[in-house]
Amino acid sequence: MKRFIALIFGSLLTCTAQAEPVAVTSRPISSFYRIGFGSTFGPFEWRGGLVLTSDNRHFGGLSGLSLNHSCKDMLAVSDRGHWLKARLAYNGDGALVSISDGEIAPIRNEAGKPYAYKKQSDAEALSPLGKGRYLVAFEQQERVGLFDIGSKGLNAPFKLLRSPKMISEAPKNGEMESIGRLSKGRYGDFNIAISEKYRDSRGDTYGWLWKGSKTIPFTVAQHDDYAITDLAILPDGNVLILERSFSKGSLPGMAIRRFAPSKIEPWGRIEPDLLFEGRVPIYAIDNMEGMAVCTRDGEIRVTIVSDNNFSPPLQSTLLLQFSYRP
Repeated sequence: MKRFIALIFGSLLTCTAQAEPVAVTSRPISSFYRIGFGSTFGPFEWRGGLVLTSDNRHFGGLSGLSLNHSCKDMLAVSDRGHWLKARLAYNGDGALVSISDGEIAPIRNEAGKPYAYKKQSDAEALSPLGKGRYLVAFEQQERVGLFDIGSKGLNAPFKLLRSPKMISEAPKNGEMESIGRLSKGRYGDFNIAISEKYRDSRGDTYGWLWKGSKTIPFTVAQHDDYAITDLAILPDGNVLILERSFSKGSLPGMAIRRFAPSKIEPWGRIEPDLLFEGRVPIYAIDNMEGMAVCTRDGEIRVTIVSDNNFSPPLQSTLLLQFSYRP
């Protein structure tokens, strides 16, 4: 009887959990400042923002983000195992103004079926590889998957990508919050990931470079009370890291740092340059978790999304965009 019920449940998941249109409402954010004036923040210049809402019960928890080269087509993953696909629109000045054509779908396992449990579907990071292929990093049941969205759309099944064994030693629900693949320099074609909560004896955060069976562990110097939640690779090959401060003891904050991966040495320590740091109530910041780099109008654009923890109205899904000048 138990086996029969399990088979029926699995069949229902397969039949009902398909990609579906989702209405996403956007409210423009006129300024990154909530208290103050200006549009430039270090190497970043404000290019618009949106507060996103939807009545769809699967909307929220956005933790990984990717935009195509024109910064129009958006793909995100949620920590409850869903894809969100949408199209972004810009005004004549090149500012982000709206979102449309939303589509939501469950992330699928190797068998092409939606994950049945939260601990299996906790997607935390998303990185494009080109030709419609994406890396996705999962927490709790820590692993890295390759998805061929270009060929199979949002129904693409999970394909396991080998990752360093050391990642599984990290604290549960804090293994990987960021992932990418380098394309230039001494570590071209190496994957890169940084933990959220796995730290060494001095409090620095572990990261890994790997390609095939070769793994290069390193650490990232800790900054204040921040935790690393994503990374994005710039056109010049340098790496931006997104960090959030989100705890009971402090106001929500966001920091962005940058480092050159060519400086990584086995078991070495990287000290990234601080490009921006700010907190509520001065800035429009929430639980910032996902970051993507794209180009538009000859500019490098950095787009950041927040995870609302499926807790509106206490938390919001913010989509913030800036131009970046090295």
